[in-house]
Amino acid sequence: MSIRTRLRNFLPKQGGRTDLSEKSTVELLALMRHESHRIEKAVYNDLLEKKHDDYRERQDRVLRIHSILTERGVRDDEPTWVWSREIVSAFDNLEKDYVVPRATEPLPFDAARSEELLELFRSRRSVRVWNEEQPDLDTLTAAARLMIEGARWAPNSGNRQPWRFRIITEQAEKEELRVLKEEHTRRAPLLIFVGMDTRVYGALGKTERSIYIDAGAAIMQMVLVGHACGLGVCWNHFADDLIGSRPANTAQFKKFAATIQLPEFVAPVAIVAIGWPAFLPPDVARTDIDDLLF
Repeated sequence: MSIRTRLRNFLPKQGGRTDLSEKSTVELLALMRHESHRIEKAVYNDLLEKKHDDYRERQDRVLRIHSILTERGVRDDEPTWVWSREIVSAFDNLEKDYVVPRATEPLPFDAARSEELLELFRSRRSVRVWNEEQPDLDTLTAAARLMIEGARWAPNSGNRQPWRFRIITEQAEKEELRVLKEEHTRRAPLLIFVGMDTRVYGALGKTERSIYIDAGAAIMQMVLVGHACGLGVCWNHFADDLIGSRPANTAQFKKFAATIQLPEFVAPVAIVAIGWPAFLPPDVARTDIDDLLF
């Protein structure tokens, strides 16, 4: 079956083969965000009038999702639901009634303003040696939540918002990473597991390539927030290719997944280690910009 056909099966049309009511609430919310995002984006691409019937069908689909969510008792003040309602309610005059009133003026162009941000990027290091003294666990957990706050504002394909996190502080849970990850990870004061909810990618699931792009964008924002807080951060690869690279890895991952009660539909991507560093490692040389261009 082609990718196009699989996607078509996931996005049901009225009278189609898949009933929206059969989908989980998480899937419906993701589909609602995706379709609402596409309707809004049509304004910027000058497509809303050219493909009016197609986007009207998307509006109908979103309204049906709203109805199902109401029947299921999902709170109607959920932020993305409120946002979605505003878009579909303004459908007939979307640019005038939604985009223009909510748009903001661009900043004046000033390339020099980027230097502070670039300096933050340049000063970041992957930390693997932790200070004997650490902030208390509540402080570290609060910092981890700030990092996740940074992650949830990352760009992501179709506004699906697929990230799933688990803050890990118990040493017994960290020890289940033996065989899989180096000792510095297990010694870190706090870990954040980063996974992706494959259900929200529809029929493509784990084969959707943007799943790793979406994850990477969120993780990088997490790393920079942690670094800005003065913490040491190390982003550790933890995806399927590592887990399936040898039988010992696969067996150990099953133990880890059971320990943290990882749902089967969440694809592992990374383990982010954080804590107060013993030191920041030396500068790492970077390739010249001109050598990166072709």
